[in-house]
Amino acid sequence: MAAGEDFLGEGVEETEISDTIDDVADSVDDMQDVVDDLEEDSPDIEVDNNIADHYIAECDSCQGVFISALIESDQEVTKISGICPICGKETDQYLKWIVREV
Repeated sequence: MAAGEDFLGEGVEETEISDTIDDVADSVDDMQDVVDDLEEDSPDIEVDNNIADHYIAECDSCQGVFISALIESDQEVTKISGICPICGKETDQYLKWIVREV
């Protein structure tokens, strides 16, 4: 814009812009109030569970890792076959690790 030309253009008044800025500021204040009122979830994690001595398996198809229903035993088992709970396909699931209580 050249110096001296009307910056606001025709039909736009300074009070309209001022009102719009005030409305936006009020909206931001309202959003900040909502954010400030939010409470964080409790960080407590349930430590009493029934996964001790279960195998952690890896799906041969999707490489997803999950806790299997198989419990450690005297039998030497390297894989199980069945439907993967992650990808839903009939796959081999290799038993990689065992969950131990601390």
